[in-house]
Amino acid sequence: MKQVQYRRAAQGAGFRPIQVSGDNIARMREESARVVQNMRDVRDADIKNREQILAQQKENQRLEAGQRETNRQIQTQNFQRELTGIQAEARAQQAQYEQNQRDNASILQSISSISESAGKAYSEYVEAEEDKTINQALEEYLQNPYDENLNTIRNELGLDVLDEMQQSQLDEYEARGGDPLVVAKSRNYSDRVRREILKGKAAFFYQYKYPQLLNEAIKKQEDTLGRPLTSSELAGYMTDVSKIVSDRFRAEGGMSLKPGSMRTALEFQAKHHQSILSDRREQEIENENQQYADSALTILTQNPTEFGNNISQSFQMIRRANGNDYAKAHDWYVSLATMRGPDGKYLFSTEQLAGTVLQAGEKPYAKERPGRFAAILQARLEDDNKYRNAQIKADDLSYKEAEKNALELIIQNPTKDYVESAANRFKKTYGKVPASITKYLENYTVEAESKAKQVEELESMPDGFILREHVDALKRLDATAGKDLEKRFAAQEAKYNSGVYKDLSDAFKTTANGVTSYGSQKPNSATSLALQRAMRAEFRKRVDRSVGGNADQAAFNTAAELIAKEIENEVKAGARSKDPDSLFYRKPGGPGGAAQFPNLYSKANLSAFEEARRSYQAIVHSVIDNGGGAKGLEKTLDTAESILTRDEIVSIVSGYGKPGFVVPTDVLAVTGMGNGLDPFTVINRQIAALGDPNLLPLEPPAIIKSINSTMSDQQRQDLFNAINGPKQRIRALQQVAGTVAQPSNLRAGFAGNSLKRSFTDALTYEGNRGAYQQTGQALQQLGFQVAEHPDFGGVAPVHAGNSFHGYGEAFDITHQTGDYDTSIEKTRQLKELIRSMNLFKEVIGPGDGDPRHATHLHLGGLMRPLTAEDIEILNSFR
Repeated sequence: MKQVQYRRAAQGAGFRPIQVSGDNIARMREESARVVQNMRDVRDADIKNREQILAQQKENQRLEAGQRETNRQIQTQNFQRELTGIQAEARAQQAQYEQNQRDNASILQSISSISESAGKAYSEYVEAEEDKTINQALEEYLQNPYDENLNTIRNELGLDVLDEMQQSQLDEYEARGGDPLVVAKSRNYSDRVRREILKGKAAFFYQYKYPQLLNEAIKKQEDTLGRPLTSSELAGYMTDVSKIVSDRFRAEGGMSLKPGSMRTALEFQAKHHQSILSDRREQEIENENQQYADSALTILTQNPTEFGNNISQSFQMIRRANGNDYAKAHDWYVSLATMRGPDGKYLFSTEQLAGTVLQAGEKPYAKERPGRFAAILQARLEDDNKYRNAQIKADDLSYKEAEKNALELIIQNPTKDYVESAANRFKKTYGKVPASITKYLENYTVEAESKAKQVEELESMPDGFILREHVDALKRLDATAGKDLEKRFAAQEAKYNSGVYKDLSDAFKTTANGVTSYGSQKPNSATSLALQRAMRAEFRKRVDRSVGGNADQAAFNTAAELIAKEIENEVKAGARSKDPDSLFYRKPGGPGGAAQFPNLYSKANLSAFEEARRSYQAIVHSVIDNGGGAKGLEKTLDTAESILTRDEIVSIVSGYGKPGFVVPTDVLAVTGMGNGLDPFTVINRQIAALGDPNLLPLEPPAIIKSINSTMSDQQRQDLFNAINGPKQRIRALQQVAGTVAQPSNLRAGFAGNSLKRSFTDALTYEGNRGAYQQTGQALQQLGFQVAEHPDFGGVAPVHAGNSFHGYGEAFDITHQTGDYDTSIEKTRQLKELIRSMNLFKEVIGPGDGDPRHATHLHLGGLMRPLTAEDIEILNSFR
């Protein structure tokens, strides 16, 4: 059996440094030495090349300096004494300035403990002296940059060689197993790396940031001075600014470099300075030349009588100002033909311009340069036409402004006398009258003729047939004629208000009270008062029919007695009669003995005129019974069915906002009684008097709200009074609309600017609810469904936060009748129609490419209330 031999356990790998042989290290050292030697060779070649260039430049500079010195000596020989005096004076001034500086420093130092500001000034002076020392190296570089660059390159070569040796040692250290982190940090702390970073910062700063700082400093200095800096001032100022900026940059670490190391940065600085200075010099040259040219022109225009003596010299001045460009000088000469004086006349005649001899030996200008002179004549002709056209336009503008001002004044004072005076002023000033004012005169003529005809008809009313309405109407047309008719009316009514007729009329009270109640007689009741009015109306009618207006008193009294007895008998017989066709048929009412006389108020077999007259008379009597005047009218408005019956009110409420709706004539009659009472106020107060919660008041249109909020009582009375003609009503509207030049204001709510609008310029729902309701109902009449609106089914919470829907100012319109495609096409056609009307701010629907509105029409932001024209256009869509 074999013996088992002992084997050691396997040894762990652990850390084992890399073994580098001496040959490898030697080769690394040789490679580093070769790199260093290559760098030395490259730098030596570069230095040698630069030394040769520098030597050649110095030689060129020496030769050039010798030549300049010789030229300078020759040029200054005759002025040497003067220059010597100036130099002596300059040295004296410099010495005095330095002495003053030292004295000031001494004084400021001595009182620095007293004045903080003086101590600060002293500190600044001392710091300035230190800056001279600090900046000395920079100034030496700027004086001789070639030598400084060469020295810097030599120094940098030595530093780069040392850096490369250091990097080689780091390579060797790392190859021998040194800590890689130490190597990495050592490389980053390299002097060369830090130097090149600083050089890069300096170059970046002077290339990109310095120009901005310099331009800001120049602008601030020019703002302080209130004028641009001259080129010489700019050169000195840029030098000062560059020193300040270099100090700031040095404080940040950049200027710790030698100036030669900053050569790239300083080159950027110098280029930027040179660019600004060149631009300023070019601007100064241009300004000086322009001033020179302006002087040449001023000499001529300020003293045109000396044109012949000055034109030749002025021409040469223009030539020199334009760089000896004769073409520009001749262009300037041609421009003299169109120059005018303050009086609008030409300064120079064509004869003067034609006969000028610009240079010795030349012919007059017209013969020497016929083409140029032809241009002068053409320029004069075109300028003259342009000037006269401008005068015509100015006169036309003045005429239009005068017309506009006159129309505004006519709106404020729309009387015939004022319009005629305005027309006379135009005739005197312009020799013609604007069509707008002529139209006013024609309107006044038509109105005057119509008014005269109405006055004539009312004045010709025969005695016995004059009504109170006739008197009131004539008073509105002609106050004097109205007073005369009122006297006739009073004389006509005298026999009815006194004597036998009045006694008989008063006796009807006993008869009426005896038949309107059962049992003992009672005081007047509403029924008895109505019966009395009916009896007196019938009494008056029969008496007038019997005797006429010119009967004598005896015949009149006899007829009155017979007819009164006749009516009393008919009333008593009617109270007992069972005949429902009897005029005074009495129909018993409810408990308490109340009775009704239905035939007295029947409108059957009446003409439209008679029916309207009776309705109006009933309203007038109601106002009188309620106290008369404004008080009686107010009480009548708040009395149920005093103006409108329940059936009439139901019809009004159901028909409002639909095509064909009109305001009842009784309502219009009442508006003429009040002081600017509008029809919707009358209707709503009658609705409120009924007290029926199912009958809601009407929402007045926006135009009525605007009228009530912007017009005075008198203006509203002129507008709503049924007697006034259309022209007078339009003038009342124009006084509020502000101009007759904007008829659209009268068309879509005359006070268009008074309609409540949002920032989108669309009508708001609040304050214009009626306008939105009217529009939605009009769309429904076309066969469309209206949705997503508070008054048409409510608004679902599916719209954007800033949508018109959220404010009650949008509709979603669909057509759901018939074929699907046909309905979509119908909706698209409606979209195009409404878009063409400019009726809504937002119009989006089928055919617009928006998938959210492919099946319905979105209308957002109503721009105006519907007009009659709008409704007609919409109805044509059916």
